[in-house]
Amino acid sequence: MATAVISNPDPDRFVYDPFAPDVMRDPFPYYKVLREKYPVYRLDQYDAWAIARYEDILKILTDPQAHLTTTEGTLISPSIMRRHNSGKVPRPRLNPIDMFPNLPSPYYEQIRQAAIGPLRPFAVSQLEGFIRDRVQKRLEELIERGRFNATVDFGGYVSSGVACRLAGLPLSEAPRLLELVNRSTTRNPEQGGPSAEFQHTTAQLVAMLADLVRSRRKAGADGSNKMVDGLLRVEIEGRRMTDEEIAAHLIVIMVGATETLPKVVAAGLLELWRNPRQRAEVIADLPTNVPIAFEEMLRFGAPAQWFSRTVIDHPYTIRGHTLMPGHRLIILFASANRDERVFEHADRFIWNRKMEGHLAFGYGMHFCVGVHVARLEGRIMLEELLRRIPDYEIDEANARRVISDFQLGWMQVPLIVR
Repeated sequence: MATAVISNPDPDRFVYDPFAPDVMRDPFPYYKVLREKYPVYRLDQYDAWAIARYEDILKILTDPQAHLTTTEGTLISPSIMRRHNSGKVPRPRLNPIDMFPNLPSPYYEQIRQAAIGPLRPFAVSQLEGFIRDRVQKRLEELIERGRFNATVDFGGYVSSGVACRLAGLPLSEAPRLLELVNRSTTRNPEQGGPSAEFQHTTAQLVAMLADLVRSRRKAGADGSNKMVDGLLRVEIEGRRMTDEEIAAHLIVIMVGATETLPKVVAAGLLELWRNPRQRAEVIADLPTNVPIAFEEMLRFGAPAQWFSRTVIDHPYTIRGHTLMPGHRLIILFASANRDERVFEHADRFIWNRKMEGHLAFGYGMHFCVGVHVARLEGRIMLEELLRRIPDYEIDEANARRVISDFQLGWMQVPLIVR
């Protein structure tokens, strides 16, 4: 069943908690109240502040006086959030090394740069033929079925294959990668945070990717696999990383490459179906219009709701509120993308909206490493599907949106071939 939208919360008796079931079911009414009345909102139980407006998020992420760290994580779990750290922020974990988004400079940049080779613009441009061929062949199979889940059967199939290509995994591993990634990102729908099977599924992903790393190490890491070989050569504090440590870094990239984009594409197809005139306008000139429409799909439907930071060293003041060392920030990127001060009619999908920029890929040092491949994949998937099935229908009654404190997007969007 499609997820029901809750009634708007009362602004005068307002309580926001990112891990509350009502918020996880539909956070957007809460974001609206936060932006209007509580743009810097204190969550005492978590030593945290929620930041809801576009302007404030950009300021915090670019202000050198903010002194923020990710050593507690970029997505702090409820159990850690409930620990009052009294200003004592954890030091970076270097042995064994933490996942690279949780590391401060210069370690974060070292690992990111070591792995980024296949994700640079020119390298990504060389993937177009592979992606288009995979999309076209998959559409042939799905059109024969007459009905399919746009998120998993189409978007997930394509993205998992591209992720395998980027990392050097055999394409035969794509179905397993997709299954493990989707299971690993499932959240607890009542309390937030990772689901009960997170640890087991993550261990399977580590084992899968560590096997790949071992094979590259045995082959001599000659640079033919730019992502894995780059990580094999990097040194952190004079030490090369183990196979399992490198596998943990690869998980970050594999999850981002496999899980997010299918939800964006499925949500975009749903919105075009809901707005037949907009769909007709996009279809009128696919090469020109799809890249424009895809940016609106990112703004409107990117599933990541927030990422976290922790204040270190010095107090920081914003809008009259003082954030102390040890306080966490819940940076509500999804709220910023609906900020009426930046986007006119922000809660409406408008395929050709004029906008200077959205925050679907984050901002600042942690700007999404896969931005170029995401835009290429999204464009090709939409172009080919709208060309082949321009009159598709959506069984919205059986669409299902994830209940999550983090990746909220549509997990099931039944598309009917017409």
